[in-house]
Order: sequence, then C-alpha cells, then structure tokens
Amino acid sequence: MRGGCELREDIVDGHPGVQRHKHRFVFIRHAQAQCNLQHAGAQIESADPESPLTGGGEAQAQRLAAALPDELTGSQIFSSPMRRAVQTAHVLAQRRGLPIVLDDRLEEVRLARPLLPPLSVADWDAMLEERLKRPGQQAKAGVETVLEQMGRVESFLRDRHASRGDEKLTLVVSHAFTIELAILRLLGWAPAEGLASSRVRISNAALHVIENETLGGSTRLMLVNAKNHLGTLL
Repeated sequence: MRGGCELREDIVDGHPGVQRHKHRFVFIRHAQAQCNLQHAGAQIESADPESPLTGGGEAQAQRLAAALPDELTGSQIFSSPMRRAVQTAHVLAQRRGLPIVLDDRLEEVRLARPLLPPLSVADWDAMLEERLKRPGQQAKAGVETVLEQMGRVESFLRDRHASRGDEKLTLVVSHAFTIELAILRLLGWAPAEGLASSRVRISNAALHVIENETLGGSTRLMLVNAKNHLGTLL
C-alpha cells in the first residue's frame, strides 16, 4: 500500500485474510478554507457555503491527493456541494481520474436564513456548543438541530449500504461535524450520548476510516484524524 500505513484484515475463526466488516467508509474533511481562519472580530451570519480554500488549503489538498493509498480511493468521490469541499474533492478527482457525486446531505450545519444580527466568532462557537447540549432543540431560530443533521447523515449512510453493490469503499469529502456524526452513527452511538461524553477530532484534510457491514451491525474504527500526509501526526 502506498501512503505509509498498513491496514490489516481481521482474522476470523483462525483464518487470516477473511474480512469481518464488508464496507469501508473513508471520510476526509475539506482542506483549510478561509472560513477556518476568521479573526476574533469577524461577524458570522451563515455557514458560508462559498468559502474557498486558502493557499495553504490548496497545498493540503495536493499533498492529500498524492499520498492517499489506492486502497482508500474507491471508484467515485461523494462530496458536500459547499465550495471548500468541492475544491478539495476536485483535486482528488483530477489526480485519480474519478467522478464527483455531489450530495447535499453531506453539507455542514444548515441555517434556514442568515443570522440577523450576525454573531461574533465567540458567540457562534457558543451557539454550536449549545446545539450539542440540546441535540433535539434549535440553539437559535432557523439553525438545524443536531438530530436533524444526524437524520440526513444517516440517510446518506443507509443509501450507500443499499446501493453500493459490489463496491467495497465509499470515499466522502465533507465537513467536521458532519463527519463526526457519521462516525458516531456507524459506531452505534446516539448523539446525546456520544457528544456528551466524547468528541472525535476532525482536522482539515485528515483521514478517517471505518468499516461497517450494515447500520446497527458490527463496526471497526481503523483510522482517525490521520495527517501524516500533511507532515504532522497531531
């Protein structure tokens, strides 16, 4: 395998090489975008679907595309339609000659309308934390609840299991909290339980790999927040 990491198969009933978990999900957070570098005095009114990658983010995406092992590539790339995710997916697609499938269920938190008045960076972060404490309630009028976001993430995962056919892998480019919810759902955690007790670190352009037979079935978490392709492990 290219990329400097080895993924071992399970040994089932004493027989090496027999896979216990049949489908591999590979989640990649978009590379660094301008919205990730907002200064403390910035005013935020939306999740900014048009925020582009920074120069550093473009370099991250190139390093990711060069280092991604063939075993983690698949035959297509599923991407959030938000610009920063599409730009990251496009670099991968060009390098590997893969089609991109846009799916709005992979978007980050949705807002029904711009927040008026806009929130400071500190207030925006506080609003996102409030969502975690009350996953079934709106933290602010018009802001999607955690359970609503989990519902669309789960819909995507169910559809992939139902339509994957002989495909062994689903490659996804999305956003931090969307990926976190996907991992929690595949592990069988409810949002109120998982988010109250633990969080999964989701860095820009990092890799996360999880194997799952069916939703609710056995799951193996193989790789979390891997960034060796970016020259750092932390």
